[in-house]
Amino acid sequence: MHSIHAKNIYLEGGWQKNIRLDISDGIIQEIEYDISTESQDNTVDILIPGLCNAHSHSFQRALSGRTEFKPTSKKDNFWTWREAMYHLVEHVDASIISAIAAQAYQEMLANGYTSVVEFHYLHREQGEDESSNKLFDALLEAANLTGIRLIYTPILYQRGGFKDELLSSQQEQFHLTCEELIQHYYYAKSILTERHSLAIGVHSLRAVTNKSMQRVVDFAEEEKIPFHLHIAEQQKEVVDFYELYNARPVEWLLENFNVTENWCLVHATHLNDHELKLLAKSGAVTCLCPTTEANLGDGIFRLQDYLLQGGRLAIGSDSNISINSFEELRWLEYGQRLLKKERNIASSENLGSGQCLFNMALEGGTLASGNKKIGALKKGSYADFFSLSSDNSSLVGHQNNTLMDAIIFSNHNALIDQVMVDGKWLEPNPSTKDNFQKVMHQLFTAEVKD
Repeated sequence: MHSIHAKNIYLEGGWQKNIRLDISDGIIQEIEYDISTESQDNTVDILIPGLCNAHSHSFQRALSGRTEFKPTSKKDNFWTWREAMYHLVEHVDASIISAIAAQAYQEMLANGYTSVVEFHYLHREQGEDESSNKLFDALLEAANLTGIRLIYTPILYQRGGFKDELLSSQQEQFHLTCEELIQHYYYAKSILTERHSLAIGVHSLRAVTNKSMQRVVDFAEEEKIPFHLHIAEQQKEVVDFYELYNARPVEWLLENFNVTENWCLVHATHLNDHELKLLAKSGAVTCLCPTTEANLGDGIFRLQDYLLQGGRLAIGSDSNISINSFEELRWLEYGQRLLKKERNIASSENLGSGQCLFNMALEGGTLASGNKKIGALKKGSYADFFSLSSDNSSLVGHQNNTLMDAIIFSNHNALIDQVMVDGKWLEPNPSTKDNFQKVMHQLFTAEVKD
């Protein structure tokens, strides 16, 4: 048992002063209110819960800054970016994945995330005919090295498009049968410690048949775990889907499946009024990734309309072009301001926009992870949080009514002092940067040769 005394702490949506947390086995065992510091306490200025990064493809961290040149022969968009991502896929193996993921995870821990949903569809190395567990093992190694809490989410990917197109040579590295996915899930479940957990999903409606999707949905319900998928990210997907089904993707999904709060729909960028209303009513979480969605030119989610319907949201770093939870929340609001030409779109109930979005992302992250011990500082929850200093220039002079908004919207240089996951203060592992540098040089050399 050890104790932490916080002068100011964010407890379940609001600030409290002079609080002691008693922690053992990675769990907050007791919370003592309005209490003075004692000699055994570890004293901190400001304590906030860590967010769950509800959508990440960690291997794509290697592409950051490498896809910002416009092709001379064609329009640059999501689909041309995907070609660059597939090119990377051809050059990675388990050791490279581990090094890239460790760098991404360490950056997450430094920037507001204490847990991550790893949406993983790369199931075999280049040239391998059989799927293996090596790439999952590499991700787990990276999570254990850095200390982040992993929600491993193996993903089904079986076809190249809505019309059952064959997979490309790069997409073959994603392929699993339903039974292979389930066997892989059970392998992961057998070796994950209590620190980590599992979800499951399909890549998208275009990547699986309806029959396969139903099989994975049924399995998720049997296991009582969250179900994740990409949907309606690109306008082209919506058009192509409508031509085949005479319905829009989200509309069709909600009419054909029992979508509940155990579902996490990633992006859902292109929705009409009917879909927004149905999605909000379902209780499902929509995971928004504003930095990636901007970088890929996806479009802007209709946040204001969705929130008015009572919709739930989480945030994710997705392609990991930039990794900062506060930046995602800031740009979630700023995108709406640019779209609507108004301010404080997310603000409600006399709370600032930043605080409202932080509260929603905490709740949505809990649902997306499937773990009720994630996403709040309360008795029985994981001791996963960050400490900050009230002397930080971004936070000086702020009282509790503006403090969370200062955290979200102010300058973020060295904002976080310390990070705790599972009851242990973490330190950056020096080998992570070294390994990442070696891998990036290796990938760059391969790229030049190509």
